[in-house]
Amino acid sequence: MATFIPKEFEEKYSQLLGSEWDEFLRCCKTKIPKSIWINSLKAKPQIIANDLSKKGWELSGLFHENAYFLQGVQRPGRSEEFAQGLFNLQEKASMIPALALAPQKNDLILDAAAAPGNKTLQLSCLMNGSGKIIALEKNVERFKSLRHNIKKFGMENVIAKRMDLLDSQKKELFDKILLDAPCSSEGLVRKDEGALKNWNEELVQKKSELQKKLIAKSFELLKRNGVMVYSTCSFGPEENEEVVQSVLETGRAQLERIEIPKFKIRQGLVQYGNKKFDDSIELCARIYPQDNDTQQFFVAKIRKK
Repeated sequence: MATFIPKEFEEKYSQLLGSEWDEFLRCCKTKIPKSIWINSLKAKPQIIANDLSKKGWELSGLFHENAYFLQGVQRPGRSEEFAQGLFNLQEKASMIPALALAPQKNDLILDAAAAPGNKTLQLSCLMNGSGKIIALEKNVERFKSLRHNIKKFGMENVIAKRMDLLDSQKKELFDKILLDAPCSSEGLVRKDEGALKNWNEELVQKKSELQKKLIAKSFELLKRNGVMVYSTCSFGPEENEEVVQSVLETGRAQLERIEIPKFKIRQGLVQYGNKKFDDSIELCARIYPQDNDTQQFFVAKIRKK
């Protein structure tokens, strides 16, 4: 099956990307390489990596000791090691939000849209299984997968709650918050050739409205001087810079730069069409698929003043 790219999508992003459009499109039509996050809650990453290498798996380290590029195996998700929870299949760019949040051992963390738990596992590993993570998911089926993964990977510092973030009545409760927001999923096209079949501008606007509500609620739940990371796997400024701008307008939010070693990050857009965003939005991270051979991603690190 050929990768489906809607005409409306082409028109919008060819204008945004200019001379880079052809390279971006070529990358979108290429299958994404495999990468894994090794579960350091079970054993030291190097030990698990060595054991996998003995099976003929070709592993090369990425930007964190738990993160590896994987070759030489067709279906790692059917391996005994995966069933035992020794590693998780996770795309490289999707690892960046949890790393940007940089949780500490004693933090109280909110994973605001947690299922299926890929980033929850990262947070738990980065905290060495200490502190506490509240992982929220409102969808029944997705909540089941979240609970399954919490048990499988041994995330003992995680409490899963099935609820809608927007129903929360609390304020200034969490040290750090990860909001990997529901989005129009433009970045998934490298995993699924039909991912953009239902994509249109109406969907983008609908998601943007929801994201603004979710980020506002998350910001309410964040302690003063706490840090929140907002991310999507979408490319449109409506779901990214525009959403972050809505929090900056509270006057209590301050953006911080995101830097990941050996990984190319581009600045956020301060201008899009006739929209002008705050100059500090250039501190946000845009991850283009052609730069690191990943899916696309947007990540913003926000401190509450």
